[in-house]
Amino acid sequence: MNIKGSKHLTLSDRIQIEALLVQGKSLKDISYVVCKDERTISKEIFKRRNKIENRRYFLYDFKADEYCNKYKRFPFTCMTCKDKKYCRFRYKYEYDAKLAQENYEITLRDSRIGLDCSLEDMALFDKTLCDGTKRGQSINHIVKTNPDKIKYSVSSAYRLINEHKTNVSFFDLKLKVKLKPRKKYKYTLDKLEIRKNRTYADFIAFLSKHPNIPVTEIDTVESVAEGEHKCLLTIHFTLIHAMLIFILKKKTSENVNNIFIYLQKILGSNAYKKLFPVVLTDRGTEFCNPLIIETNQSNGRKLSHVFFCNSYASYQKGAIEENHTFIRQVIPKGIIFDDLTQDKIDTLVSHINSYYRDSIETTPYHLMRNYFGKEILDKLKVREIPPDQVTLKPIILK
Repeated sequence: MNIKGSKHLTLSDRIQIEALLVQGKSLKDISYVVCKDERTISKEIFKRRNKIENRRYFLYDFKADEYCNKYKRFPFTCMTCKDKKYCRFRYKYEYDAKLAQENYEITLRDSRIGLDCSLEDMALFDKTLCDGTKRGQSINHIVKTNPDKIKYSVSSAYRLINEHKTNVSFFDLKLKVKLKPRKKYKYTLDKLEIRKNRTYADFIAFLSKHPNIPVTEIDTVESVAEGEHKCLLTIHFTLIHAMLIFILKKKTSENVNNIFIYLQKILGSNAYKKLFPVVLTDRGTEFCNPLIIETNQSNGRKLSHVFFCNSYASYQKGAIEENHTFIRQVIPKGIIFDDLTQDKIDTLVSHINSYYRDSIETTPYHLMRNYFGKEILDKLKVREIPPDQVTLKPIILK
């Protein structure tokens, strides 16, 4: 029953499992909702449940057994047990989606640590490397000409040398001594650090604690032409299906930050906080400085929460990706944006937001006006287009 191409359970799958366990659903029902085999669900709950010590056990002189016999069969937890409040067994079991995901990630990481070879193979590999480097041979030459003695790739051989797991030193490698280490872009490290506590898993956990908070998704749209050209910054309010678009001279973090600084300036802190309580975006370099989006630039007060999707997971912000189709009806792929102005883009935004949607049974403009107020829409230059004049063709940008 597993969906093709998705063997492993994801965090969203585990959240569904936890919710269905709380509701007391059967194993068959959980399997149907999560689209996984019943054995997969059963093993997941049994392996990743949490053992919790029961304080009630120590309140009585008569000591019950440490474990209840019910934990050996589905649902393998005490989450829906009728006797949970009065249980005297020493240990209870519960299933927590976030802890299960962390346990899965640790298991996955630890399974890939270490050398996949015996001590004899490692000794032969080390001896072959030493003999070859003494003759002035390169690592590439040694690995390629000794396939029966070396089971590693060239890059793995260099990695083991760098980690000092062989008797070959840097001084035995002529080019290693001469060449300087490759420089890494500074933003790479900054991105890794800045994404701490801002991952998609953190986003899901935040929404579970604040279920009614609206989410705003941001992204960029660029032409397929080579070279540096203008691009579009898109902002989508998922609750009301509305969109804002801004022209960027280049797809850079500085230009994106300038847009949000501008929005803070024209809207004010209260309105800005209402528009951007939670922001979800991808891991593009243009969004590598979320602090500008999150904080008030005048007093440093936090106004918003920024989270990042997982790599190659655009479906996690599918609402804004879906809304991009309206843009492509007016600006097809392959068109360079250099001739566009913000006034033309404002016109495009007004037409898109005045387009009737079945999902909300009205237009995004009407919801924007009711939710944000006419004054904010005027500041954002969003106006209502009469229904019979709404046009999603390139002609509106002429």
